Amino acid sequence: MKNRMLKGAHLSERKCREILHYFCEDLTATQIAAITGVSRVTVNAYLKLIRTRLAQFCEDTFPLHHLPENVVSLKGSLSGLPKTSYFGFTRYNGHVYATGLENITKEHLLNWQKQHNGQPGSEMQSIQAVADFNNWRLYRRDMLAAGATTNGDEISGFWGLTRNRLMKFRGVNRNTLYLHIKECEFRYNHRNENMQAKLLQLINKHPLHEVHMQ
Repeated sequence: MKNRMLKGAHLSERKCREILHYFCEDLTATQIAAITGVSRVTVNAYLKLIRTRLAQFCEDTFPLHHLPENVVSLKGSLSGLPKTSYFGFTRYNGHVYATGLENITKEHLLNWQKQHNGQPGSEMQSIQAVADFNNWRLYRRDMLAAGATTNGDEISGFWGLTRNRLMKFRGVNRNTLYLHIKECEFRYNHRNENMQAKLLQLINKHPLHEVHMQ
């Protein structure tokens, strides 16, 4: 039977939907392989396609006026998936968006943190926090004002979700970190929706065989 999710796939569409279901339940590739009877190598290949589709969607919905000059992305990468350990977070319309950053050093981060949001000429002025995944540290510039609190703050919630999700993998390969961060962005911004229905809608519009793997 024709697989509408992935043209030329060795697995049936039913089996692909089963993998997608357990992905949405946030199971690891090892757990999904054990449940579905599909090899972990094959499951990982499918999960990479799904995560790339999510990353493409997240990039397409990112508010362009919040993009910093030193952004790295799928669209701008000519040599494979973007590889960076630094990600900028910004709030917009109740959502949190993450973007890969290049040319970042600890000194650069400390200088950036001292600047005021919206200060003319400031670097990454639309970015409110930067995560360093080498050291699992979050640098915030929007919480330096007197009386500022992180209670109920979207960026704190997103950082907590992201850190907890990635730690369960016991270390994420830097080559695929970008995809995992964008997956966390998707999960957080659509946490009150049916993720499987949302993802199937995206895949029906642009099937997985249209994903350009780097």
